[in-house]
Amino acid sequence: MSNPAITAALIAASRQQEAEEAIEGRLAKAKATGPSRAIALDLDAKGKELLDQVLAAGTVKSTGDGRYYLNERAIADRKEGQGFMVLLILLVVASIIASGIALVNAAGN
Repeated sequence: MSNPAITAALIAASRQQEAEEAIEGRLAKAKATGPSRAIALDLDAKGKELLDQVLAAGTVKSTGDGRYYLNERAIADRKEGQGFMVLLILLVVASIIASGIALVNAAGN
């Protein structure tokens, strides 16, 4: 039995990682780190969906002429917050394990 909230969080994290690799990775490789270094992206339907995701997250910005670049400040802020997120996930997992153990012990009595 899987917790739907955990499953949803894992799917969201997977999609975020996919967007980071597909879009942010291309921009980083091209050194598109500001409006003057922005590049055009030729994307398929899935790539456009991932682009929309990183644009909404603020880690990628667009120029008026349809080029894209990394928002290094947002990426730095995200990386800074990832340590807290890992700790939070570990605490949730530990809580679920502890609850499972308590339920098993209660059922055994």
